[in-house]
Amino acid sequence: MKTEGRPFAKSGLDISNYNEIGIAGRKFIIISTTVFYQILNSVLIEACEKYPEYFGKDDVSKVLEALYRIENIGTMDQFSDFLKTEQFAWILELVDEMVSSHVLRVELFRKVNKLKNDQTKNEFTGGVFHSFKHFTYKGIPLSTKKENKEINHPKSIIEYLIQGFFFSELKMKSEKKYESKINFSEDKELCFSFYRENVTGIYFVNSVIYKSG
Repeated sequence: MKTEGRPFAKSGLDISNYNEIGIAGRKFIIISTTVFYQILNSVLIEACEKYPEYFGKDDVSKVLEALYRIENIGTMDQFSDFLKTEQFAWILELVDEMVSSHVLRVELFRKVNKLKNDQTKNEFTGGVFHSFKHFTYKGIPLSTKKENKEINHPKSIIEYLIQGFFFSELKMKSEKKYESKINFSEDKELCFSFYRENVTGIYFVNSVIYKSG
């Protein structure tokens, strides 16, 4: 399959990290690389609990260092590129036991950018770590920000994404940008932003934002 400059996952997709989720009578499968699976299921929680002072500081390097202390792969200098280019999950829907053409790729993050209003600070762009800046786990930020929306577990972001992508209307905001939203409570909603790759038709996660309705 031709893609727009997206590298293959050198660490490989592990079939043992195949999960099936049923929501509202519909069936979804998640296939991820081993590192993606481990970070969402255990590494991020352990990093938050052992090094809470590394999170919510508008500093990507601090978050990466906390993760590296738990699961060090290569050198610290190589770690960011390794997570950025090679670690992701596919979310697919099964319709009559066939894979739907509506496909979502979830990355840890796509790149690192400086904040527009403060060049001394930075943030993750795209993927779950950009989304996590809006969430906390047991009161601890999950990424670079200190926004106070509690999440039951980092892996819960996958179910949110399924609801926002497969169950909600995707509204085109530009040639490649789509948005949707779901009601989260009486006065709150989750807003989703997705990027569509024109060559393949595959969608990528930009962000998930929790805000008042």
